[in-house]
Amino acid sequence: MRVLTLTLVLTATACVPVNGESGSEPSQQSLGGCAPGTTRGCGCLGGKGSQTCIAGGTWSGCGCTKAVGEDVVVPPAPPPVSQCGGATCAPYTEEDSEVGAKGCCTSSGACGSSSRFLFGDQCIARGGHPGTPNAACPAESGNFIDLEGCCRPDGFCGLSIDAVTNFDLGCVERTQMERLVNDGSGDRDNLSRVFFLPVKKASFPPIRCTP
Repeated sequence: MRVLTLTLVLTATACVPVNGESGSEPSQQSLGGCAPGTTRGCGCLGGKGSQTCIAGGTWSGCGCTKAVGEDVVVPPAPPPVSQCGGATCAPYTEEDSEVGAKGCCTSSGACGSSSRFLFGDQCIARGGHPGTPNAACPAESGNFIDLEGCCRPDGFCGLSIDAVTNFDLGCVERTQMERLVNDGSGDRDNLSRVFFLPVKKASFPPIRCTP
């Protein structure tokens, strides 16, 4: 995938939990007694932090805020989604990126992956069949996006983004992938205009293949 990366370097002061309060590992009293997704404050050296109730009713470690300069405070990132609809989601293998996969829950309560740069606000179910390479199924590309061709068990060609770590969407039928990338094209279209590239919709017509 071709990605324009903009890096902002911030000098942050160290911040660690103190006093073994809610800012360190959860105490025995906190186990099993919280609702996943709720947050509470915790103490850090030189500031305050927060922790979130995760799967199993336990509190995460304290996420300390980071003071940047004198005026800017960067809040701690929330923990990744680890449970949807009562099911535990498979963990991602490494830290995600701006265009990489982020955990989410689909509208039906399934574990999903999202990427604002690729799919906008959509959450797509993980765990689809990976498909197989097939000469009948071409790869597709557009501004800032590359998709690999694959053949699905149902005899239709698909497209995969799984070469990018963590997406785990499998071989998505071509017309469905067309709809996903077009519905979520806002950020990519804006970036195309900045670089004077043509803005056009993806077109992935259906293709048959032999699994």
